[in-house]
Amino acid sequence: MKLTRWMVTGVLLVGLLMLPSCFNTKDVKIGVIIPQEGSSLQEEGYQITSGIKQALDDLKQSGKLIKNYELIIKNEDRHDANSVIKAFNELKEAGVSAIIGAASSASTMALVPLANEAKIVLLSPGSSSPEINSGEDSGDSIFRNQPSDTLEAQTLCNVIFQKCRMQKVLMVRSKTAYAEGVTYAMLRFGRQARHQIPDEVIKFDVDTANVDFVAVVDRIVEHAPDAVFLGGYTDELIPLIGEIKKREELASMFVFSSSAFVPTRVVNALDAETLALGPKGLEGVMFSSYHFEPQEGTAQHQEFARKFEENYHVKPDIYAANGYDAMIVLATTIDKADHWLQNAVRDELNKLNFDAELTHGLILRETDFNKRGDVTRIPQIYRMVEGKPVRLQPEDINEIRDYILTKI
Repeated sequence: MKLTRWMVTGVLLVGLLMLPSCFNTKDVKIGVIIPQEGSSLQEEGYQITSGIKQALDDLKQSGKLIKNYELIIKNEDRHDANSVIKAFNELKEAGVSAIIGAASSASTMALVPLANEAKIVLLSPGSSSPEINSGEDSGDSIFRNQPSDTLEAQTLCNVIFQKCRMQKVLMVRSKTAYAEGVTYAMLRFGRQARHQIPDEVIKFDVDTANVDFVAVVDRIVEHAPDAVFLGGYTDELIPLIGEIKKREELASMFVFSSSAFVPTRVVNALDAETLALGPKGLEGVMFSSYHFEPQEGTAQHQEFARKFEENYHVKPDIYAANGYDAMIVLATTIDKADHWLQNAVRDELNKLNFDAELTHGLILRETDFNKRGDVTRIPQIYRMVEGKPVRLQPEDINEIRDYILTKI
């Protein structure tokens, strides 16, 4: 049968009339690639995922959203890049407009080329390696509201070398992308300040069951440093700190780490028999961290903490806040963009004024992205005192400096 021009026009009109029922431009899928139960970062993952869910609930209750948002959550296994890539491809096939993830630097770096090729915005709430957004290969689709390790390294080196006047600092790290990134940044800034940083960086396997921590600490003893910087995640560093604490030769050595070390979580779950650490086993350990205490904040912060603990049965930490803010940022952005067009979400994200235009308030406030997709947030230095993290005070720094200068 020969179709006339009017018959063709009629078919097209029927198709257009039927389109909204199967293709609603207000329906938005957001992918999530974050560690779930069973992962080595499951506690961080639970905090981030729960923060994302609570943000979406708050946005829906506000009644200000234009579009309808659905989360599609995939597990992140930081030890298996192939599984992370598979999760990304599944989300791409599902038609997501953006992805929140990954938590670890290694996973995020595996996703960078995929996100750039697909032109899908990837917003990481936990990855901090400087390599993620450095160089020409980083692309335009990669963002993160977890600050780069460069900021932590600058702050730590200022305290260690400039304020405390330490001379010899040894770098010890796990073999992970995160630990490599933060340790490299420490070496770069440290060598600009002092020249007595040993050339050797002591490295150990990410699987602590395969690590001879006695041998690792023997190497530390041989170097006899004023301090060590430990790069790694909490579960990797605890047995190492336990072995350090056993050595009388290292009793006067200072121990530093970064924000991936979450001591309050360790203290709450400490097994003194297996780790050889009691509640005060982390005494004196210093580390950089981003201040997050909702009870000291606004009414919104306090309400966030109350609802989070009520819904998810744990107190929210910095990872929960990052997950919450990531969802707020994306929903606000996508509400303004034609999310079916490639680059539209990215372009809107780059020009959004977060102070003035957010649909709902952020927990951590500063989240304007620079041209590399990074945020700027200055960390604080904390020290463990009687099992609790306490912000390092000027008098504490003066005491350490006087000890080092007297020792010299």
